[in-house]
Amino acid sequence: MKTILKNKYIKRLASLNDQFCFFQFNRKELDKRLLEFGPNAGDLFTTDLFASNDMAPRIRVKISKLPSFQNLNQTFTFGAYFSTSYEVVSYYLIDSLELLKSINSSTFIATNDTQLEEKYNLTLESSSIPIIDISLINTLKYLRLRRNHFTHLYEEIGNPLKSLICDFGSDLNRYWEGSLSQLDFESYNVLKFDEQETIDMLKLLKIIIEKLDSNLAPHLNHEGIAEYLVKKEYSDSEQRKNLDLVNKRTQKIITLSSTHFSTPIDRTIIEQKVNEFGWK
Repeated sequence: MKTILKNKYIKRLASLNDQFCFFQFNRKELDKRLLEFGPNAGDLFTTDLFASNDMAPRIRVKISKLPSFQNLNQTFTFGAYFSTSYEVVSYYLIDSLELLKSINSSTFIATNDTQLEEKYNLTLESSSIPIIDISLINTLKYLRLRRNHFTHLYEEIGNPLKSLICDFGSDLNRYWEGSLSQLDFESYNVLKFDEQETIDMLKLLKIIIEKLDSNLAPHLNHEGIAEYLVKKEYSDSEQRKNLDLVNKRTQKIITLSSTHFSTPIDRTIIEQKVNEFGWK
């Protein structure tokens, strides 16, 4: 099973990943171009070798300095892609709680916590949904704090992230063993982002959405799913009820429940909800 949110947010992450790959492509092409200029071009300026590029005068550094200039840009760009991708996952958390509230309305109990990942897990527990593994919670916390360090321009590691690394870093390395190439949850070098570490974190964000979604989806109420889909499709309907339309709408909701939630819902449940909602 899955929720209606899974494909939407996985696609958003995939789009960001495509842009990240495009950045890497451009960077490698620039590296290749710089090599083609040869060793004697180092003292020339960007305005000399890239005269047709109207941005060259704004940079105007010596070609020998361009790689270090590029590395600074790369660090910022990797951090930006990671931070934006984390935001996608944070909105998945928020939207999935709203989805749970809509579908399992009779058992949903919201909780308050300033940390989004803690609020998510506590709300699952209070709403009689199995909580997610503590290692996933700590991974989300780690990624959120890494994002904060980047977006708030930290100059040194903050105590919350330092404590998390000290207390759970080795556990997280064991939990994600086999999934990572370079990311080390025990490292205190968290202010910069290199290429492979960024790829690892982007990969984790996708895996986390998949794990969260597979944990939530089986516990969504079938009556609630049917009502949610009927209201989503027909809440603004101006049509009068008749048997033909009821049958057509019932069949459409059956199809949508399979497409969006990958779960078969009894036709009588869907037909009941179709009869209840979306008519003049």
